[in-house]
Amino acid sequence: MRQIYDKEKISLNLARLKTHGQNFEIVIDPDNAVKFRHGEADVREALKSENVFKDAVKGELASEQHMNKIFKTIDALKIAAIIIKEGSIQVNDEYKDKLRAEKIKTLTEMLIKNAADANTGAPLTATRISNAFREANVHVDIFKRAEDQLDDVVSKLRLVLPLTFEKKILDIRIPANNAARLYGFVNSQSKILDQAWLSDGSWSCKAEIAAGMIAGFLDELKSKTHGDVEVSVEKKVEEKKKK
Repeated sequence: MRQIYDKEKISLNLARLKTHGQNFEIVIDPDNAVKFRHGEADVREALKSENVFKDAVKGELASEQHMNKIFKTIDALKIAAIIIKEGSIQVNDEYKDKLRAEKIKTLTEMLIKNAADANTGAPLTATRISNAFREANVHVDIFKRAEDQLDDVVSKLRLVLPLTFEKKILDIRIPANNAARLYGFVNSQSKILDQAWLSDGSWSCKAEIAAGMIAGFLDELKSKTHGDVEVSVEKKVEEKKKK
C-alpha cells in the first residue's frame, strides 16, 4: 500500500529530474546529496529511501517501464545518481536558510583572510562584509562551492566595498628559543615561500600573507616572542585579477 504524505504536515527534501516527458523524484538527505554532487559521499548516503518516485509526496512510484526506457536500467541507485547530478535539488525553507548562512559565513571568512580595504589597507571585519552583502543584494548559490563563486561575489561586493587582494612578502627571523615552537603558527597564518635553519638555531623564512592580515599577524607574533623577532616587508605581490 502506497504512503501518501500530507503536504501541510511534511516538507520533503527532493532531487527531481524531468526528462522525456516524465517526472522522476527521490527523497534525499540534502547535506549528503550536495556532497555526492561534489564526489564527497556515496549515493546511498544521499538517499532517505532507495525508491524512485513519479510523485514522492503522493508516494507514487515511477514506472519501471519508463525507467528502463529512459535510463536503460531499473536500478534505483544508478537512477538516483543521475537524478542528483543532472536534476534539481528541492529543499525545504529551513534547510535553504541553513545552507545560505553557512555559505555566506564561509565566503566571509575567505574575504577576511585574503582581502583588505583597497583605500586604507585595513583588514575587513565580518560586520562590514555582512553589511556589504545586504547593500549589494548579493545572491549566493547554496549548492555551489564557496571558492567556485568567490569571483562573482567579489565583483558584486566591489560595487559597495573597496576590495584588494594584494599580498606582501615578509622576511622573518625567529631566534632559536622560539623557532621550533612558532614554526607551526607562521605556517598556518601565511604561505611559506622559502625557509632556512641557521647555524645559531634560529629560523628564517619568506612568508606571503594578505596585506589586511599583516597587522594582526605581527601583533600576535610579537606577543608570542615577547618582541624577540625580526620582520621586514620585502615587496608587494600583484593582486590576482578578479573577473
